[in-house]
Amino acid sequence: MNKVIIFLFIGLMIFTAGSLLAEEYKVGPGDVIEINFWQEPTLNSLVRVSQEGKISLDIAGEIEVSGRTTSQIETDIVRRISRLNKNISQAVVRVSAYNYQYVFVSGQARQPGKYTFEEIPGLWKIINEAGGVSEFGDLSRVTIIRGGDRAGEVEIVNVANAIATGDLSRLPKVYREDTIEIPRNPAGLPSAELGKNLEQKNVIYVVGAVHSPGPISFEDNIDVLEAISLAGGIVDNANWKKTKIISKDGYYGQSMQINLEKYSKTGAAARYTLRKEDVVVVPSKSGFFGVAGFNLTTIGAIAGVITSGILIYDQVSNNNGNQGR
Repeated sequence: MNKVIIFLFIGLMIFTAGSLLAEEYKVGPGDVIEINFWQEPTLNSLVRVSQEGKISLDIAGEIEVSGRTTSQIETDIVRRISRLNKNISQAVVRVSAYNYQYVFVSGQARQPGKYTFEEIPGLWKIINEAGGVSEFGDLSRVTIIRGGDRAGEVEIVNVANAIATGDLSRLPKVYREDTIEIPRNPAGLPSAELGKNLEQKNVIYVVGAVHSPGPISFEDNIDVLEAISLAGGIVDNANWKKTKIISKDGYYGQSMQINLEKYSKTGAAARYTLRKEDVVVVPSKSGFFGVAGFNLTTIGAIAGVITSGILIYDQVSNNNGNQGR
C-alpha cells in the first residue's frame, strides 16, 4: 500500500513539473532580456530580441531565441560561450520587458494605447489596465478586432451584461495583437447619467388608443396583447396595425412596429413577450392625442420613461441615418 502511495506521489510531482514547464513563457520579438554571468560579470548584457527573433552577443554572435524559454536560452548561451571561455559554466537569463505579448485598447478608454503582458489577461482586466471606460463609453457593445493569424475577424461583446451577472468567464479570450475598441454610447450622454435615467422599474407602459393608458405591473411572460387587455383594450379609432414597442437595450433604446391586427387574427408573428419598462404605443387614426382617456396627467405620470426611451431611440435613428448618407 505504501508503495502505491509513493508511486502516486511521484507521478503527481512529475505531472505538476511538466505542467509548470509547459506554461513557462516563451520569448518573442521585441522582448528585452537580461543575461548575467556570475563567473564573468563583465559579459553581462541587456539585449532586445530583433524582429527576426535573434539576439547578438559580442562573444557568442547571433543566437536564435524566439519561441524558446529562458532556461533553453541559458543552455544555448553557455554551450556557445564555454567553448571560448572555460570558466563560464552557468548563465542566468530573465525577461526584463515583455513586449511580444501585446494588445491595443482604443476608443472610450481612459488611457487608450498599447499594453504588453507576460501573459495576456482577460478582457475586463485589460480594460481596467487601460484605466477603465470613460464616462461616454458603452460596455454593452465592446468590439474585439482580431489580429495575428485571425486578422480580420470581429467580435461584438456585451461586457456590461457579463459584469451585471457576475460571470466574467463568458467573455471571449483575448489574443496577441488583438484590438479592443470601446465605442461611444449612441445617445452621446454620459453612461452614469444613462444608467440613472434608465434604471428599470417593475412596470410596463401602454399608451395611446387604449381605454386605460398608463403603467401596468410587470409580470413574467406577459404578452403585448395581454398588456393591451390589462389597459382596457383598444378604442374604436385605434390604428393597431402600426403599434410600436419601445424597449431598452443596455444603455440605449430600440423600437419595433407590429401589425397587431394581423398578429391577433392569424398569429402570423411569433408571440412577443414584453420586458420591464417596455412602452407599448397604440396610435389612433385621428392622431395620437385625440384618444379618450389619454390626457396630460397620464402623460406626466410616464413622461420620464417614454421621453428617455424615445429621445434615445431618435438619437440612434438619426445617427444611423447620418451614417447612411
